[in-house]
Amino acid sequence: MKQRVISGAFIAVITVIAAYFGGFILSGILSFIGIWGSYEFIRIRKEKFNYLLYLIMAVTVMCIYLFHRYSEAIVLLELIVLMSIAVFDEKETLDDIAVTFLMSVLIGYAIYFMSAFQKENKWMFGYVLIISYLTDVFAFFVGIKFGKHKLNPRVSPKKTIEGSLGGWFFGFLTSFIWAAIFSFFGKGMTFFAISSLCLPLVSEVGDLAFSLIKRHYGVKDFSNLIPGHGGILDRLDSHIFCIIMFGILLILLG
Repeated sequence: MKQRVISGAFIAVITVIAAYFGGFILSGILSFIGIWGSYEFIRIRKEKFNYLLYLIMAVTVMCIYLFHRYSEAIVLLELIVLMSIAVFDEKETLDDIAVTFLMSVLIGYAIYFMSAFQKENKWMFGYVLIISYLTDVFAFFVGIKFGKHKLNPRVSPKKTIEGSLGGWFFGFLTSFIWAAIFSFFGKGMTFFAISSLCLPLVSEVGDLAFSLIKRHYGVKDFSNLIPGHGGILDRLDSHIFCIIMFGILLILLG
């Protein structure tokens, strides 16, 4: 637990610095997330590490981040390339190719939106991270104190319905207060009422989705990069879904 707290505090400090100053600091961190996150996913597969698949995934992720204007073409090109690999390489199953494509899109768009949020408003960047972080924290503690009914034992045996509801409530409350402190970042109270209600739920789904991926491949963590936490993807699982959903809400309603 001590190791987990120390690692968590270090991550929090780095995140605050990157969110506040942006620029090359944030770019460097996001690039590392994209490149290392791709590596973490490719390495958890049971087969021998596929360097070609890693290269394709990492390049796609970074191109979505750096050249977002062409992201649709980039994603479609990756789909064609990956399907070609599935056709000609009998060691690569269609399931593995599909999950590789899925993870490329998730990681690529997540780091792009993180950069876009910070450029628009650094406090809004903090708003998105606070939602997923506090939802996770309160879900954990409420679950320990009041949890009796399992949420989804097939995917995550320890999570409870009570913990999930507690995480959703406190995630909504704290994130809405944060947005109100900064005058809703000039986008109106209604928009942030909707996002603060929706995003904690999406954050919890993200946590479960990444647990499902790990369970599918029979691993506990994506890597051991961060002591007490696992890998980059273990730490960002709920954040990734939350970030992408907030980006969608901004496009549709913002």
